[in-house]
Amino acid sequence: MTAPDSPADADELLDGRYRLETVVGQGGYARVYRAIDTSLGRRVAVKVFTVEAADERDRRRRESETRLLAGLSHESLVTLFDASLEGDPSYLVMEFVDGPTLRTAIADGQLPPRKAARLAIELSEALQVIHAAGVVHRDIKPSNVLLRPARTEFGEDRAMLADFGIASLVDSTRLTGTGTLVGTAAYLSPEQARGDRAGAASDVYSLGLLLLEALTSERAFAQQTPHEALAARIARTPQIPPHLPADWRALLSAMTALEPSHRPDAAAVTRAARRIENEDAVFSPAVFSPAVPSPAAPSGAARSPELTGATAVLEPGATAVLDPPTRVLDQAADAPARSTPPRWLWWALAALVVVAIAAAIAIFLSTAASSPPDPAFPPLPDPLSSHFDDLWSTL
Repeated sequence: MTAPDSPADADELLDGRYRLETVVGQGGYARVYRAIDTSLGRRVAVKVFTVEAADERDRRRRESETRLLAGLSHESLVTLFDASLEGDPSYLVMEFVDGPTLRTAIADGQLPPRKAARLAIELSEALQVIHAAGVVHRDIKPSNVLLRPARTEFGEDRAMLADFGIASLVDSTRLTGTGTLVGTAAYLSPEQARGDRAGAASDVYSLGLLLLEALTSERAFAQQTPHEALAARIARTPQIPPHLPADWRALLSAMTALEPSHRPDAAAVTRAARRIENEDAVFSPAVFSPAVPSPAAPSGAARSPELTGATAVLEPGATAVLDPPTRVLDQAADAPARSTPPRWLWWALAALVVVAIAAAIAIFLSTAASSPPDPAFPPLPDPLSSHFDDLWSTL
């Protein structure tokens, strides 16, 4: 069966099983249909290739990639259900995600940093799976990220990486074409722009551009023609707005480094994005390095929970106090109590002060009585003189 060009041609079944409905996506080498798997009664997505394999070697390579992709499993990877690469047309049958693309979400406005962190976690985890399987996606872009709606009342949508149509094997010795650019120009890495071989670091670079666009709703190198944009990314890194949080600037700068060896791998991106999501991001070069195991505790010693967010495993009988109450120290124990003078000492000091004041007054009065009047001060007129004498006599 030839793939239908319109829904009017969709009454026939593809290979007697798949009823193709409407076209939901189209590229230069394939067309994606929403379809029904009549054997299982479920909705699927069918990608029908419009460009055949160039030669027998290319056909075998496509088959090996398809088998490898069929073995991948992750919540952020679109599942491959079926494939036919021998017939005409050749096609893939995949999980149908009934949700918008990230391109549509970005068109509605930039994502909050915390939401973008969740996006980074989900997509970088997907990249870990495909890179570990020896596959490079080579076409990370917003239109290839599907947002699956939440399946429960309190759930959240999930980013899913789709379209492995131009994925390549990491260990393959053959390029799709010597010097041929494969991927969407706006998200190509510098090495892809030079026509060099794409690797896992190329996917990390493209993911960095995607996250930058999600945070700003603006495409990197957008003010230039496609040729100028390609030339610019070879010469410099994308501009990261200073208003973004420092942890995001650090991560995006690392992901979009010009040299592939300077970029973090997908696992390091996941760790950094989790720190951002948990609002506990303190970036340092160690963020992008493999975790170093801590030295073993002495035998019999209880391990205390580390401040890493991971679940702590305690030795039997040990307890973990994550938020200890305020401790009241015993004066005779850890901290010496502040010494307070006894009360009798205060009374003695007060008595000494009173005696000293009385002695000073007595000395003053005796001196005043025995001394002749100071000629510098004339006698006071009455009645002030008698009042003053009375005042002194009361002392």
